[in-house]
Parts: sequence; C-alpha cells; structure tokens
Amino acid sequence: MDLRDRLKMLTSISKADSKGDEESKEERIRALRQQLERVLEPRKVYRRRETIPIEELVPGRVVSTAHGETFLYETTLPSDFRCGEMDLCQILNIPTYPAHLLARDERLKALDLRRALFLDTETTGLTGGTGTVAFMVGLGFFEGEGFTVHQLFMRDYSEERALLSLLQELLRRFEFLVTFNGRYYDVPLLETRCILSRVQTRITEMPHFDLLPPSRKIWKGAYENCRLVTLESKLLGMGREDDIPSEWIPYLYFDYIQSGDARKIHRIFYHNRMDILAMVGLVGRIHLVYHDPEAARPRKGVEHFALGRLFWDHGFFDKAIVAFETALNRCDDDLAWEVMRWLSMAFKKTGQKDRAKRLWEEMLTWPNKRDTFPYVELAKHWEHRLKDVEKALEYVERALMETPSHQTKEMELLLHRKQRLEEKRLVRTRA
Repeated sequence: MDLRDRLKMLTSISKADSKGDEESKEERIRALRQQLERVLEPRKVYRRRETIPIEELVPGRVVSTAHGETFLYETTLPSDFRCGEMDLCQILNIPTYPAHLLARDERLKALDLRRALFLDTETTGLTGGTGTVAFMVGLGFFEGEGFTVHQLFMRDYSEERALLSLLQELLRRFEFLVTFNGRYYDVPLLETRCILSRVQTRITEMPHFDLLPPSRKIWKGAYENCRLVTLESKLLGMGREDDIPSEWIPYLYFDYIQSGDARKIHRIFYHNRMDILAMVGLVGRIHLVYHDPEAARPRKGVEHFALGRLFWDHGFFDKAIVAFETALNRCDDDLAWEVMRWLSMAFKKTGQKDRAKRLWEEMLTWPNKRDTFPYVELAKHWEHRLKDVEKALEYVERALMETPSHQTKEMELLLHRKQRLEEKRLVRTRA
C-alpha cells in the first residue's frame, strides 16, 4: 500500500464518532496531507560547483614553516629583460647617489640595488586599518645575472603567520627597502599584521626608498595622476595584457576564500608581478633623469620644470638653469610664467643679473600678468645694483597699480617698500 492509498483510508474514518472528534481528525488529516504533498513535490537537484585550487593554475609550491604552510611562487627574469626604456642590467648600473636627497634620508647614501628588496602587497582593503590583511606579498630582488620575484600567497587566513614568517626571512637578507607608497601603506600594514600575529619584524627599521614622493616632484602635472600604473604606461612605456583593476582585487580574494576556486584569483599574481617590475623601471628612470637628463630625454616641459626645481632644492643651480631653459622652450603659456620666475631667480643666484633683468622686463610685456613678481625684482635690481632709487620707486608704484585691493598682504609689503625707498631718497636729497 503506497502513501496515497493510506491517505484515502484515513479519510474514511467512521462517521459515528462525535462531532468534536471528527473536527480533530480532519485537522490531523489535513496536516498530514500537506506534509505528504511537500514530500512528494519534485525538487531541483543542485550540483556542487567545480573548484580549481591555486596549485593547478600557478606553478608554485607549498612551503612549510614552524607556523604552518603557505603558498610561494618564484620566477627569475634575465638581465636583458626590459623595464620600459632600459633593461635590468642598465638599471642596476645607474648611480643611485640622488636617493638620499630625494628621500631626505642620509642612510640611503649607501643605496645599492643589489642589496635592495622591492616590496608590494595585495590586500583585502584599499584604505588599510587593523581589519585589512595582506593576502599576497610580492618581493623582487637582483640576484646573480637576473631579477627574482617571490610572491607569498595566503590560501586562507590561517596561513597568515606562515606568510609573515617567510617575509621576515627575506627581509633579513637585504639592507634596503624600495616601495611605491609603501611608507604610508604597505609597511605600516605589514607591521600591524606582524604585531597581531606575534611575529618579530625589522621592516620599519630598514632604510626605505619610497618612489611616490620623488615621482610626484618630477612628474606631477605631466600626466593625469602619479599612480604607478599611469607612470608605468605613459612614462615608462610598459604595457600589461589582460590585467585586472586594483579595486577588484579585494573582492576577488573574498570570492576565492568562500569558493576555493582560483580561476579568477590567479590573475592577481600577474598584476602584483607587474607592479614590482614597474617599480624597478621607475627607480631606474628617477635616477637616470636626475643623473643624466639628456640621456633620459624628458618628454614634456613640465617634466623639465620639475627637474629644475629638484636641482634647485639640492643646490645644483647650473643644472637647474639648463632644465628651466629647456622647460621654457617646451611648456605652454599657462606654465611659462612660473618657469620664467624660477629661471630668473636661478640667473640671479648664479650672478647672471643682466640675464635675470631681461627676463623680468619680458614678463612685464605680458598682457595677463600673474602677480607683481617682475616689478618687485626690478625695483630691487635698480635699488641695490644700479643705485637708482627713483627708478626703483617707479616700479613699486606700477606694482601698486597692478595689485587688486583685496590682496592686503601684498599691498602692505609694497607700501612698506615704497615708504622705505622714499625715506632713502629723502636722506640722499639732504646729503
């Protein structure tokens, strides 16, 4: 007897029972019928999705440590591998003496790229914080005749301590650290994760050359931004094939953690490796443009202008003049006023006051003057060098006429200069 037959038998209960018993039985029968119908209802069969582990897509290996296992992928590039305009061998041979000036860290005077570790992380968040985890740490270094990249990868969160312990082993082999925005992101994040995992680290003690600040000094304004991927493509000429945007990376890792399927996450290895190689190309470009601007062939006036200011900051005024003059020939009108200002001050600093004077006079011919800078400099020139107080007063008065009334600070300075010159003229008249 099947279930449906048994159900029919239940509905044939004797009518001799009392009315209350009949209602109770009918309720039980109705509930039983609903339960049986749910059991007999056809259901969709779900099949478990096929998953592919990272080991099948990335030719790495599982490394055992005292703190557990983690995944490591290693690759070595030959010395003639090109990172933009130069190959690895050329980059390795560029003098690194400007690094300590660019980073304002005397310890980087001894920077040797053979003793430097290039570091880049991929994380579960782009803003940092104690909840952010570095699930991949990419490490690049010159070794023998080539360049080696190690990529440490957490297959799940339990492998973090093992990953961090392997990182510390590599850090101990090198003296210097090179990153891009690592001073404010990668290094503090890794230090926090080491503290939480009770792993000793020296990462904050290493002389650190962060490439973002000098990149901004040299190329800010030359391109739409100074992100590494922008400088890589537009400055270094390095291309990427089938890369993934940085903002996708945390979500791809979360999906991998939930599914165990590496068919999307494995592309992050390529992204991270290209970031490291872009840093290598960028460190070569920074040192080349500083050491030998002609060989570096800066492409835009704004790049020459930034380079000139960099030379100025470090006291290399002759090099600054060359850079400013080149910038003036290549820049647009919006930048030319600032370039002429800096070039004239470089002439003045190096004793070429007549050349500075000609620039100030040329600036006065501009229909749309940015400020009173040339008037003030010509007033100083006539007062101190040519000893002509009347002519100096003339330029100050012209500057007052050009200054908007709401620029109170500028007006005060000019009025003070005018008063001082008038007193000086009065003293000379009495004498």
